[in-house]
Order: sequence, then C-alpha cells, then structure tokens
Amino acid sequence: MSKTGKSKRMSVEHGTEKVQGGEVVVVGGSAAGLCTANLVARGGRRVRVLEAAEELSPAPRTLIVTHQLQNLVGAPAGECTVNKIRRFELFTNGRSAQVALQQPDLIIERTKLIHALAREAREAGAVIDCDTRFHAVAPNARGLRLEVETKGKREELHAASVVGADGATSRVARSAGWPALETVPLLQAIVRLPKDCPPDTVRVWFVPADTPYFYWLIPESEDRAALGLIAEDGGDASKCLTQFMEKRGMEPLEWQGARIPVYRGWIPVRRRIGRGDVYLVGDAAAQVKVTTVGGIVTGFRGARGVAESILENGKSAELNSLRRELGTHWLIRRALHHFEQSDYCRLVDLLDGSARSKLGEITRDESARLLWEVARRQPKLVLLGLRGLLLGGNSARRS
Repeated sequence: MSKTGKSKRMSVEHGTEKVQGGEVVVVGGSAAGLCTANLVARGGRRVRVLEAAEELSPAPRTLIVTHQLQNLVGAPAGECTVNKIRRFELFTNGRSAQVALQQPDLIIERTKLIHALAREAREAGAVIDCDTRFHAVAPNARGLRLEVETKGKREELHAASVVGADGATSRVARSAGWPALETVPLLQAIVRLPKDCPPDTVRVWFVPADTPYFYWLIPESEDRAALGLIAEDGGDASKCLTQFMEKRGMEPLEWQGARIPVYRGWIPVRRRIGRGDVYLVGDAAAQVKVTTVGGIVTGFRGARGVAESILENGKSAELNSLRRELGTHWLIRRALHHFEQSDYCRLVDLLDGSARSKLGEITRDESARLLWEVARRQPKLVLLGLRGLLLGGNSARRS
C-alpha cells in the first residue's frame, strides 16, 4: 500500500468530525507557513492554516532575494517581483568595489508574495482560517489538542502535527517548550532613488561605528528605494538611519520595520509531544542567514524540510543541508561581527577581479561554495577572516 493510501485510513478527531489522514495544522500565515501548507497538502494530507490577523495582508516590506527563490516556489516568485538587481556596489571609508551578478537578484514585495502563496496553498487543498489566534498545544489520546480563539470565541482543535510558522516570538514554540529567540531590529525607510544610483544596483555601506552589519540601498523601482540597516538596539537603529539619511539629503516617504531572529546555532525543528509532532519553520526556528539576516530563501528551504519530515515519517535531507548552510553563515558572521573600519577597508581592497567574479557567479545562498571559491582566489581574505574570529574570541573572554 502506498504511503498516501495508508495515511487516508488514519483519523484524528476534529471537533465532532473525523479528519482522514491526521490533519496538519500550520500556525501562522507567513511565507514559510504557507509554503509548508502547500507542500504538505500536495503530499496528500489535510492541512489547516491558522492566521491571527483578520485577513492575509501583512505590512508591506521590500525584500531582496537571490534567483534561488524561483527554484523553490515557482510562479509566486514572478508575481511578487517588482525589480531586478544586476550589480552591487560596496563602500567603506572612501573605498569601493563593484560586483556584477551573473543572474540578477530579485526585489520582491512581501504582501504580493503572501497572496500568491496563499492562492497556491488553497489550490492544493489547504484551508486558511483568519482571525484565529493560537493559545496552546498539548497531547491528547490520538495526537495533539490545540486551544485557539476564533473571532473572539474559544474552541478546541485536534491534529496529528502542528507547525509553528508564527515568527520570531512564536507562541507555538513557547507552548511546546522551545527557548525564546534572540532578535535584532531591522529598520528601513522608503526614499527617492538618488539620481546617481541606477535602478538595477544595490549599494552597501560598512560603518561598524553604527552597526556590526551594514546599511543598504535597494531600488524597488526607477524612482523609489529602501534604505535600511540592522542594528543591535532599536533606538540606535532609528538614530543612525536618520543621521545617515540627513548626510545624504534623503527624506523618508514611509517606514518599514521588524524584529529579526539571530541564528546562534541549529534549532531542532521537531518535538514529539505525546503521540503528535510539533515543528518549527522560518523565523520561528531562526532559519535566517545571519550574514545578511535574510530569511526568505532559507525559510522556504525549512518549509521543504518540514514538509518532507511530515510526509516521510521524520526523514528530511533538506533539513540536514539547511543546517550546514546556516552554520557556514554563522561562521562568516562571527568573523565579520568584530570587524573595525580598517578591516572593512582591507576587505574591499582585497576584492580583486577574480574574487569579485566569484561573488557575482555564486549566490549567498550557496555559502560554503562561495566561501571556498573566494578564499581560493584571494587567500589573504582567509587571514582577514581569522583575525575577525580572534577578535570575537578576545571580546568574549573580556566579557
């Protein structure tokens, strides 16, 4: 008998109705959550998505992703793309370097992405319930019992598996016993695109006195761009970004912000509770590239992995691969996080033609390959990275 046939003979109570195959409940109508729902539903399972908001309409946010998004989600990638990036310009203390991309990065609008993913999940058979807030999960005789609130009314649901896709402050994670995640503020302002900046070029500034990460200017059209940074304190983020705009004669047209989880090591995404399984995906599992604090592509890879695990009795090669990818980003971030201005100047100076060529050829979603190829062409970058790691170790010992 096929696995699908076997699952159809299983049942879990859902109120007074018998749910065939053991229903999977996804908490959170996030990008990773909707992707998980779509994949699990296409695998033959009944899926319900619970979204706390009254409708699937998240706050707009401009995001940049690699072309890998197309390989992961297909048509929705095209529907939400508002611009394409063909080069990066890196700046630090008067120095600069330019990296031309062999395949363009995509500028996407998050609201459009969510709507496209929701449509695909519904077409696959998933049910999406808005205005439904998750409160707790606990074991019962056949699987899991969920306490939820729908349109202000408390009710109880039952499922075989629950997927927490409800962000960095996940209620599912807290209820199932995962520790809280560390987060950092992301703040960006929509500004007029400067006349000297082509709409297919992203600019990045390394200013370690303001942030251990960087500033970015991401064109979303021929006349608008997102200027932002990630800081370690919300007040610092606002102050620094305001000063950065003032120095360059920019004015905010609107503001966008979020709290982003910081990856500090792999978080096991599955927990057995009684006879049921609880999973985490996306920001809830800190599936974020800590080099750039970007989580769209890695969140979708996490969705693939969790769907595989649900459909294949806990097995997932995708999750093992994602763990290695996130670990490499963590290694790079540990080096960069303690760079001083002089280190960034040295970094930009070392990006010769060969190194820039590899940066343009291999995406940041292939971090191990990228790190190896760039280091092979410019070995001095390895020594610079080791210096950053030593600085980090010395800072930790002093602390």
